[in-house]
Amino acid sequence: MAGIEGFCWWDAPGGVLPSARLDDERFRALADLLTSDIRTDRAGLLEALMLVEWAREGRAGIDEWQGDSSVAEFRPDGVLITDLGPDPKTEQYSLDEVHEALVRYWQFIFPGTGQRQSALEAWARGFERENPGGENPRHPCLAHLPL
Repeated sequence: MAGIEGFCWWDAPGGVLPSARLDDERFRALADLLTSDIRTDRAGLLEALMLVEWAREGRAGIDEWQGDSSVAEFRPDGVLITDLGPDPKTEQYSLDEVHEALVRYWQFIFPGTGQRQSALEAWARGFERENPGGENPRHPCLAHLPL
C-alpha cells in the first residue's frame, strides 16, 4: 500500500508493540490510529472496518471513533483523522485508503485463520451485547475479509 510500507513488532520497554514503516508521512495519522489506538484490539479493528463500510453506504451521522491518541470521523467522502497531541493536525484519507490499511493491519495482527475467526466471534458477541434484540450480526466486511 502506498504510504504505509508495512507493519512490524517493536520491542519496547514493558512489552512488544505494533509499529508501522511509512514511505509517505501523509499516512502518519492513519498509522498512529492503527498502532497506537487500535493496537491489538480486535473489536476496535473490526469496528473501524464496519464504519468504513457504513460510510461507503452513504450513512450520515456516524459517531466519531475516539482512541487514546486520535479521533476519526468516517464520512461518505472519506475519513478525517485528527491526532490529539499538543499541536493537533487533521489528515483526510479516502475510504479505500483506510479500508486497505485496516485489512493489511488485520492480516498483520491476526496472521492465523483461527485468530481471525476468534476475533470475528468476539466482535459478534460484543455487537449483540451492545444491540440486544437486533438482527444476527454479520460483519459487513465478511465477504472480502481474509480469513
